[in-house]
Amino acid sequence: MMAEQLNVAIIGCGGISGAHIPNILKTPEIRLVATMDVIEEGVSRSGRRVGARVRAEEGNADYYTTDLDRILSDPNIDAVLICSTHDTHADIAIKACGAGKHIFAEKPLAMTLDEARRVQQAVHESGVQLMSGWWFKHSPVTKRLREVIPQPYYTLFTCRVLYDKPDDPEGPYGRDGILDNSGYNLYWIWHVMRSQPVEILAMGYDGQPTNTSTIIIRFANGGIGTSVFSTVGSGGALPKHYAEVLAGPVSAATVRFGNLTFQGTDEPGIEHNEYHNGFDEEMGMFARLCLEGGPSPMDAWEACVPTLIFEKAIESMRTHQPVPVNIEDEFYLPNGKLPASIENFGDVEH
Repeated sequence: MMAEQLNVAIIGCGGISGAHIPNILKTPEIRLVATMDVIEEGVSRSGRRVGARVRAEEGNADYYTTDLDRILSDPNIDAVLICSTHDTHADIAIKACGAGKHIFAEKPLAMTLDEARRVQQAVHESGVQLMSGWWFKHSPVTKRLREVIPQPYYTLFTCRVLYDKPDDPEGPYGRDGILDNSGYNLYWIWHVMRSQPVEILAMGYDGQPTNTSTIIIRFANGGIGTSVFSTVGSGGALPKHYAEVLAGPVSAATVRFGNLTFQGTDEPGIEHNEYHNGFDEEMGMFARLCLEGGPSPMDAWEACVPTLIFEKAIESMRTHQPVPVNIEDEFYLPNGKLPASIENFGDVEH
């Protein structure tokens, strides 16, 4: 008999976990059993309350703990939500696989290609379900754009994140923060282009991606994507996210994923005037994946494509040369081949 409810625990009780709590509470298929963080209660840089005790209270959890092993060994927990610091996502996911827990992992799933391969192998060998939280994929803007422009020639995505110490490699926009935020660009470009990346050319200030980067991606179908990321900017005069897609006489643009406008076609766009991004639907998607099965809305292979592109981009910045890309050569191959989410990319809709 199929279970009717998924018992979950949150691992990592900082800011993003707080964003998930309301969606957990309004998803009847999910029950929050426990929360875990190395900090029971504290205050974030922005002044918000964080910690295991805080999230347990907000989500009506049965208990909270600072012990990860307690979560992974609890037979009443079916799945974990990994919301910890970026550099811990892969290791915790691998441990969760070993414990037989289904996984929802915030982005980035892996910081390096080595981590990506290890997570992919662990997921395949354990048989657990994994979904990563790249909510841009589920945005109504993204879905509508793919309907109207199925094969773009060129895609531009800019992301601006303001930070008072953009050159601090140990700060929130060091390598892990850059991958987290520019990963939006890299995944979205790949998803919209519907083709495999074959070559990367990238530049960063003084050869480093710490505060600015421009990454140009050439795809197998001949399309070009450009990602522009910066942690320095105009204090809010320009939008954080802006994207433009071109396909011959037809073009589209979106600002902050709150609207979508088309040129060269009579197709209607979208107007929300604020972010409408698919984030709210993720918990329901994850519950259905674990309770009913089927293809993951964002599996361990699809979720690691930004990691692959970013690692090749860093190589290009360092060498000042374009770098070839072949996903099949870089990822773990279950049963000797890429899964359908990658092999048939562009043909499979979730």
